[in-house]
Amino acid sequence: GLLGWYMVKSGLEEKPDSYDIPRVSQYRLAAHLGSALVLYSASLWTGLSLLLPRHKLPETKQLLRLRQYAHGTTALIFLTALSGAFVAGLDAGLVYNSFPKMGDRWIPDDLLAFSPTLRNIFENPTTVQFDHRILGIASVTAVTALYLFSRKIPLPRRTRMAVTSLLAVACIQ
Repeated sequence: GLLGWYMVKSGLEEKPDSYDIPRVSQYRLAAHLGSALVLYSASLWTGLSLLLPRHKLPETKQLLRLRQYAHGTTALIFLTALSGAFVAGLDAGLVYNSFPKMGDRWIPDDLLAFSPTLRNIFENPTTVQFDHRILGIASVTAVTALYLFSRKIPLPRRTRMAVTSLLAVACIQ
C-alpha cells in the first residue's frame, strides 16, 4: 500500500514544464508492479503448498535441469512484466502500433536517441517498447522450450497440467 501511494503521488505532483494529464513515474510504476507480482506469487505459492502435498520425485539430472530452466523462465517472465510497466508509464505503446515491425523497420532509427545510452533503456519510449517486444518473444520461446523439454521427463499429472497451462497462457498472451 505504501509503495502504491508513493507511485500515485508521483502523478499528482505539479510539474512546471507540463500541463498534460497526470502521469506516474515509470520507475515507481515498475516498482509497484514488481512488488505486487512478488507478493501475489508468494501468497499463491504458500497457499498451494498448504493445499497440495509436494510430490516426492527422484532428483534426477533431467528434473534438476527442468527446475533450473523453470526458474530462469520465471525470471524472464518477471522481467518482461516489469518492462511492460515502463511501456505503460511512458505511453510507449502509442509510438509504434505495428507488429512485428516497428513502422516500416525492424529496428527503428530512434532506438538509441538519448544520451547517455543507458537512459534509453528506461526513458526512451521507442527503446522501451522494442525491449518489451524482444522480452515478450523471448518469454514465449522460453515457455515453449520448457514445455517441450518437460515432455521428455516422466512428471506427475498435476505438474504436466501446470506446464501445459503455462504454454496455453503464453500463447494467449
